[in-house]
Amino acid sequence: MSNIKRTKIGFIGGGKMAEAIIKGLRDGGVRDLVFYDRSSSRTKYIKKEYKIKGSKNNTEVVKSSDVILLAVKPGDAGKVARSIKADITKDKLIVSVAAGISMAYLRYNLGTDRIIRVMPNTPAFVGKGITAIAASPMNLKKDITLVQKIFESVGDVILLDEKYIDAVTALSGSGPAFVSLFVESLIDGAVRMGLNRADALTLALSTVEGSIEMLKSGISTSKLRDMVTSPGGTTAEGLFVLERDGFKGLIIDCIESACEKAAEISQKASEGDE
Repeated sequence: MSNIKRTKIGFIGGGKMAEAIIKGLRDGGVRDLVFYDRSSSRTKYIKKEYKIKGSKNNTEVVKSSDVILLAVKPGDAGKVARSIKADITKDKLIVSVAAGISMAYLRYNLGTDRIIRVMPNTPAFVGKGITAIAASPMNLKKDITLVQKIFESVGDVILLDEKYIDAVTALSGSGPAFVSLFVESLIDGAVRMGLNRADALTLALSTVEGSIEMLKSGISTSKLRDMVTSPGGTTAEGLFVLERDGFKGLIIDCIESACEKAAEISQKASEGDE
């Protein structure tokens, strides 16, 4: 089952993240895909856009798949899991994309140990995602390898212990929204100083992209900052304002709050089954 092109992959949920993964797999030549989404309009769109088979219900997806990607909203995870429990046989691998839903919770509701939890992010749409994969000692090596291959179709992959997944959710899962707000602020600031919005957008995006490439090359964040900052210069003045107004602390608090929210979702899910 480690050959991804020979694996039958089913999606329960056809939202944006499921779509990104479907797109990546299709672009990579994977053809044996099936999905179910309760929205008829969403089903029609996915079928037409990616030429894949839509199922009548969740049960049909499970029965026709080797790997089932559970790509539903966290609040629906328990209900969906219980609805397919009777059809989860030992040859089925469950991959959960639901934020804040633990493997222990899924094991309880699905009645299987063959569960791997993942946290991809939105840049998967353009093949630049990063997916954290959390397995357990109960997972087979071939299952982990297969899941890696699935998510390598939409970007990079990192293997982590499940205890770090809430932090991953806050950093890379929610991160694109935080980065978007930062870039938007750069653009708005430049527009306020007289640049037109189109030019400000081009400059901001290129600046962010170039900075990231420098950091990827091995230059540390502090070294890059030093390279740009001259004593008494414009960058020093801007950094002073950011430090004075608590920019760094605000970002740290932002990640912490998002992480705590992920943990809260997990707790509420568990309490809902008590």
